[in-house]
Amino acid sequence: MERKYRYVFGPALSRRLGRSLGIDVVPFKTCTYDCIYCQLGDTTRRTVERAEYVPLDDVLAEVRQKFDEGVAADHVSIVGSGEPTLYSRLGELITGIKAICGVPVVVIPHGSLLWRADVRDDLQGADIVVPSLDAGDSETFMRVNRPDSAIDFVTMVQGLVAFRREFSGRIWLEVFLLAGITSDEAA
Repeated sequence: MERKYRYVFGPALSRRLGRSLGIDVVPFKTCTYDCIYCQLGDTTRRTVERAEYVPLDDVLAEVRQKFDEGVAADHVSIVGSGEPTLYSRLGELITGIKAICGVPVVVIPHGSLLWRADVRDDLQGADIVVPSLDAGDSETFMRVNRPDSAIDFVTMVQGLVAFRREFSGRIWLEVFLLAGITSDEAA
């Protein structure tokens, strides 16, 4: 049996987002990082190259179909099985979703590409962006996130700072604490 939806899933219940309709626009494990904690396993394609990995019109058609069927969603979340900011038509996707449903759009990236002006520009239409910060120094960043060679800790942090200056929506910085690695065991 063929799946009805290829790019849209849910809605799933989320503590912070309520009923969240998910959208996945990059191939499985295509990511800027190869994090040691990733629930999906090892990254199979580590890259910083943005591309239209899936057809924008097909994704928007699925979103439209979900809402035409009466889906109840508190948010539409662009997440997935890789780094969503690698999708080169992200800004158009956000605009298209808002035109279809008017539901707040959340993007949940690693924050690894916020040093790029094109990525920051694409995110401007989002209501909430939830980047991650997994380390407080370069050594821990390399150990935990295992980034593409184009990304270093200072570049990533400078991207977060630049995005904060430019973005008028809400930013929820997600901080991961890894026992024995990024947390103080005595605390």
